[in-house]
Amino acid sequence: MAGSGTAHLTGNDALLTARNLVKTFHAKGGRRVQALSDVSLELYRGETLGVVGESGSGKSTLARALLALPAPDSGSVQFDGQSVYAARGAHLRALRFRMQMVFQDPMSSLNPAHSILDVVQMPLLVAGRGDAKQRRAAAVETLRSVGLDGEQIGARRSYELSGGQCQRVSIARALMMGPELLVCDEAVSALDVSVQAQVLNLLEDAKAAHGLTMLFISHDLGVVKGISDRVMVMYLGKICEIAPADALYAQPRHPYSATLLASVPSLVPSRRAVRPELPRGETPSPLAVPSGCRFRTRCPRATDRCTQEEPQIAAVGDMKGHFVACHHPLHTRSEQSTTIAA
Repeated sequence: MAGSGTAHLTGNDALLTARNLVKTFHAKGGRRVQALSDVSLELYRGETLGVVGESGSGKSTLARALLALPAPDSGSVQFDGQSVYAARGAHLRALRFRMQMVFQDPMSSLNPAHSILDVVQMPLLVAGRGDAKQRRAAAVETLRSVGLDGEQIGARRSYELSGGQCQRVSIARALMMGPELLVCDEAVSALDVSVQAQVLNLLEDAKAAHGLTMLFISHDLGVVKGISDRVMVMYLGKICEIAPADALYAQPRHPYSATLLASVPSLVPSRRAVRPELPRGETPSPLAVPSGCRFRTRCPRATDRCTQEEPQIAAVGDMKGHFVACHHPLHTRSEQSTTIAA
């Protein structure tokens, strides 16, 4: 299900290219958890790539690895033709000014000892841009662009704001340097539905206004569909499918992708009536991942080949840009329902 390979990399106008990323964490008793295992991807200029998967699939580790926060154990990342991992000192800092991140928990990512204006203008201070008056004016204007009155809330601390306001402040801070790449790690997961919509609209407006390229990580497939141009599905540190958003949601080719989509609540009675069951078993421990295909212990289509051979990412179907890592990909909607319910 989840496999390796670089068949999905084209090199065409890619702002960022990651190849063969591997990141391992050490656990108690000398055991190791490989959070990323040979992950490769491209981000094209101006696009939004959504990344979905269960908790523990490696989404947040991937986000941090792309920005060298920290760098993974092995692999490479090229940003606009420059190696991120080979950069040092001022060169790395200059690259990071062009790549910004919105973290999952807005409350913990903002320093409660600093005022909101200080938090937002801090990137300019670190970069040595402008004088105090210019930095303050830029911070007020950026806060205004995300729907906040900098003059009114500028003197407050993060704990005096709501979760939605804090997330807007985080986005404002990320936009201060005029980045080309914005990485959003579960940027709306902690927010109410109404506030989620506001933040998503804000991100879309910022993307259009600043020409941003975005990596958008979320466990909410409905949110990802609405904001993404392409979607990448991960499972236990591997990529299992990557495709244009419309193609993946209309016809997922991987059993795990179909499972995720089947779990999304539907308002259509006919779809609720034939809601397929989830695959058998539990997600394996990342401390002891299965051999071959990592999804085989839960997949009704698994064969001996899945046990012995790791699937490679390959093009599938007639839709351009649709890739899947599976020995037995799905083909039709009826096959998808039958497979998931088996």
